[in-house]
Amino acid sequence: MRLPALFRPVLVATCLTFVPESLMAHPHIYIEASLDLIYNEKGELTSFGVEWAYDELYSLLIIEDFSFDQDGDGVLTPEENEMIQGFDADWEPDFDGRLYPSVDGQPVAMEPVRDFTAEYRDGRLVSYHLHPLSTPLPADKSLTIQVYDPEFYVHFTLPEPPEAKGRDDCEITLIPGDPNAAPAAYRQAVEALLGSNASNDDADLVTVDIGAAGADEARIRCGTGLAE
Repeated sequence: MRLPALFRPVLVATCLTFVPESLMAHPHIYIEASLDLIYNEKGELTSFGVEWAYDELYSLLIIEDFSFDQDGDGVLTPEENEMIQGFDADWEPDFDGRLYPSVDGQPVAMEPVRDFTAEYRDGRLVSYHLHPLSTPLPADKSLTIQVYDPEFYVHFTLPEPPEAKGRDDCEITLIPGDPNAAPAAYRQAVEALLGSNASNDDADLVTVDIGAAGADEARIRCGTGLAE
């Protein structure tokens, strides 16, 4: 399972920008994620609205490499804004969206994403997409959500708790992750694969899975689920 195709062309350029003295030159892209919890008239959770705000450097690389800002004024005209619509929508069929909801430790099944939109906001590319559930989640189920990249190409954060849309009886708690856990897990995984003398160039040639190490976590309970 790999990232959307658009992430790949700029990885080399981004790697050349971040060159620490020691292993490893990861992550390459930083994204602040925001989540909407979308409920139907029965109070069932039906989908997630997902916003990704890309870091300023990555946004600049994309704007320049794809000539989205054709007049170079740092502001997109309506015509230029149309050019960025769907800029990160080229997902492989099995891509999970780096969104991991679960109930009682079991993954919540989701359908393919849809309804991509984008804008250029304060020097950052910001995209939004809808990620529907395969089956609506009953109102009394307590939910846990994490957003992370197990390959650690992208560093995701969840700065704010998700927002409930369609009901007002939800208790939403955001538990910050450990910012040191993912880099440490990545280092250990690469060294286990390549040895302790691995270089940054060597590390960029392999794929490792560090799981949810250090990820922020949101916990949601609604209605009767508050009594659990």
